Amino acid sequence: MAYTTADIAKHIDGEVLGDSTTVLKGFAPADSAKAGDLTFAENEDFFVRAEKSAATAIIADKHFSSKKKIVIRVADARIAFAKAMTLFFPEQTFAAGIHPTAIVASNAKIDPAAYIGPYCIIGGRVQIGA
Repeated sequence: MAYTTADIAKHIDGEVLGDSTTVLKGFAPADSAKAGDLTFAENEDFFVRAEKSAATAIIADKHFSSKKKIVIRVADARIAFAKAMTLFFPEQTFAAGIHPTAIVASNAKIDPAAYIGPYCIIGGRVQIGA
């Protein structure tokens, strides 16, 4: 997915310093970021690295600013980082059911809303809820 810096700032309760219409396509640590990526910096050392990286934008605490990069300033960079991760790496969801390769004991009790994945082994008398 791709998001504008304004979209991300809204999601993480931040303020954009720079172009709020810039589109970001990925999230990566500074040492592996590329153009179009968002990175984050929780302290001065990380901020220096982030500014030197190829990343287009940086999530950082309120006291940081940059002449080189777009900065999304937040109250707590670590918390904002966790929130931003959910945009770029959404939690995978699975439909209810038991995968054909799963092995389930005959006396196991599996809620109909549960998901049992490939090659899982569910032992005897196990109970799995929704």
